[in-house]
Amino acid sequence: MKTILITGGCGFIGSHLALFLKKKKFEVIVIDNLSIGKKELFRGHKFYKADITNKKKLEEIFKKKEIYAVFHLAGLSKLTESFNKKNIYKKNNIDGTKNIIELTKKFKIKYLIFSSSASVYGRQKRFPINENSELKPISYYGKTKLICEKLIKKECEKKTIKSICLRYFNVVGSNYRNKLGEIHSPPIHLIPIFIKQILDNKPLSIRSNFNTNDKTGIRDYIDVDDMVKAHYLSLKKISKIKSNFLVLNLGSKSPRSVKEIVDIIVKKIKTRKNIKLAYLKKLKGEPDILEASGNKAKRILNWYPKINIKTSILNMILWEKYKLKYKRKFIN
Repeated sequence: MKTILITGGCGFIGSHLALFLKKKKFEVIVIDNLSIGKKELFRGHKFYKADITNKKKLEEIFKKKEIYAVFHLAGLSKLTESFNKKNIYKKNNIDGTKNIIELTKKFKIKYLIFSSSASVYGRQKRFPINENSELKPISYYGKTKLICEKLIKKECEKKTIKSICLRYFNVVGSNYRNKLGEIHSPPIHLIPIFIKQILDNKPLSIRSNFNTNDKTGIRDYIDVDDMVKAHYLSLKKISKIKSNFLVLNLGSKSPRSVKEIVDIIVKKIKTRKNIKLAYLKKLKGEPDILEASGNKAKRILNWYPKINIKTSILNMILWEKYKLKYKRKFIN
């Protein structure tokens, strides 16, 4: 049984990935400091509470087992917050990633799969965005992800490790049957915020000064289960890929505006109450459109998203209703 280590494995994506790999008969070790992730979402075999900025603690964990591959998902990811907390974002995202790279190399672990972001692209004029599009992040968060990619690439060029950097677009959905889903309280992502506001009979706040047809931002949404399968396929393919460093977009190729998302949520919740809308200005660092080209991932991994946004939203509604019914707040 091969051993896989996941940093951030008690977070939204990390917990889904841990469960998937466990079902595929891998031994799954999870590292999480629980600043964002929740222990209730742990789905691996072994859990260690540790911070990726604590290299000494990490090294103790890396020593315990012969690790086949590392999935590095841990990090801070709030766009607006990153402008005001640059030192914290540098320490967590950049310095933490340096530690993971160094320990991966030191313990002769061949494979590192990194959680990057569409934020590295910033504002683009041509769509869909492919892996060769200009890299010009707007937010400091996006800059930290780009710096991390460059650090990994530099190490790969020495042929000490092989890496695939997966640039996420907007991840949605839930695996509510296995009690996995968005766990921020209060929610910080768009769709969970809207769902909770409707369930709580509160007005929806929509940011609406984007340069799009309906004045709301257009985003490329991808279901978390599709995302996890892309990670698994990356693990299967990484040993066969000639290049030591590879970047892949993970997106749906079916972007939706925020107004369209709200309309889908309202229909799926089936509420008879009148939904009040409040319009606000967009946040600093938000591009008007994010639409991915997934052609490269399809060609190399034979991966393409299968779950449509309506199904993802329905699963998210069921997850939020589950939390309300059983009063699950997910504390650390």
